Formats: sequence, C-alpha cells, structure tokens
Amino acid sequence: MSITSPAISANTTASPSSAPEIASVLVVTQASLSLVAGLSAIPFGIVEPGFRVLSVVTILVAIAMFWLARNLRRQGRWARRWVTALEAVLWLLWTRSGRTAFRKPAPSDARGAA
Repeated sequence: MSITSPAISANTTASPSSAPEIASVLVVTQASLSLVAGLSAIPFGIVEPGFRVLSVVTILVAIAMFWLARNLRRQGRWARRWVTALEAVLWLLWTRSGRTAFRKPAPSDARGAA
C-alpha cells in the first residue's frame, strides 16, 4: 500500500479554479515586496523629501495590488483584466484554463438538461 501526496500526483496541470488562486498568490507576493520597499524608503524621506513621495506612492501601489489580488481570488473578471494589463502573470490568465475559471455559466447551464 502506497500513499502518494497530492503534490506528487501524475496530473500536473492546473485545474481551471486554481489558476486565479496561483495568480493571486503571485500578486500578493509582489505586493508584499512593494510594501516592504515603500516602508523601507520612509527613513530616507527625512533627508530627501522626494523619497517621502516615492514611499507613499509605492505603499499605495502595494495596497492596490493587495486589493486586486483579493478580487482576483474572488474571480472578478474586471480584476483579471486589470491584473493582465498591469502584471507579469500573463501566462496564468491568458491560458484556456485561466479564461474558463472566470467564465460565468450560461442560463441554459443553470437549468440543466430540461
């Protein structure tokens, strides 16, 4: 009897519902690094006023990225479009499985085979 981990399974393709989650995790990682960069620039704003502006802008961009990642995980189509336009996670969102994850069921699908 062998026990295999889901991570070591033979099926390595991402399911349609996991593409938004993977993209969301990557956007959150990038937003976290942007937030750290913005927060670490604040002490330099004491000497140079331009760094204050840059740190505030970087922090605001990081907050917007967190918000986009949240809505991307909720499978908002508009969030997918914004992230596709702004980020480098294009291959996750432009694939067929990425598009089907955000597709809403047709009215005929909701009723079933009647």
